Amino acid sequence: MSERAVICNAGEQEWVLPRTYGVYRIPAPAPGEDCATLPVSDRIDVIDMGDGRRIEVPIHARKIAEDLVSDLGDYGVFLAAGDQAAPEEIEAARERMTQVAKRLVFEGDQEWARSHNYRLLSDLHRRAVKKLGLEREWAYKPAAMAECPVCGEKVKPAVAVCRSCGAILDRAKAKQFGIVPGGQTAPRGRQRARHA
Repeated sequence: MSERAVICNAGEQEWVLPRTYGVYRIPAPAPGEDCATLPVSDRIDVIDMGDGRRIEVPIHARKIAEDLVSDLGDYGVFLAAGDQAAPEEIEAARERMTQVAKRLVFEGDQEWARSHNYRLLSDLHRRAVKKLGLEREWAYKPAAMAECPVCGEKVKPAVAVCRSCGAILDRAKAKQFGIVPGGQTAPRGRQRARHA
């Protein structure tokens, strides 16, 4: 008699898991869906003995499902107790994801307080901030910096004037925001020296 197990995914990510007895795709829930499911059936794995003999080994559905979900509990993937996920199982999975996200945000806060280094914080930390609807300075990737052609200092892309030397990097933008009058081209540093 064939056994059956049901894997449920209450998270946001699809998972593709290769095993010797097959490749399993655990779908992500569709918009508006509480969780997605993947029914798992018994399988036969074949062991090659190397001398022309092959041994067939039955693998029960529940063992397959337990193996597949073993490392995914933090991401909302679980094995249903019955033929479908019960509301309390989905709620427990969501609560676990929330607790994991809170832990990741706490770790991110601690690392940021120590290092102020964006590179030491992973996308998991950033996604946790987003999931909880929080704002953190470290959750935003810094924009790639350009070099000022006059002084060589690092500047944000698309800035109008170099903060370091006062060189006008985008004349139209500088004029638009009143940083320089219509035809003026001298950097701010030189302007100050002239008026002093």
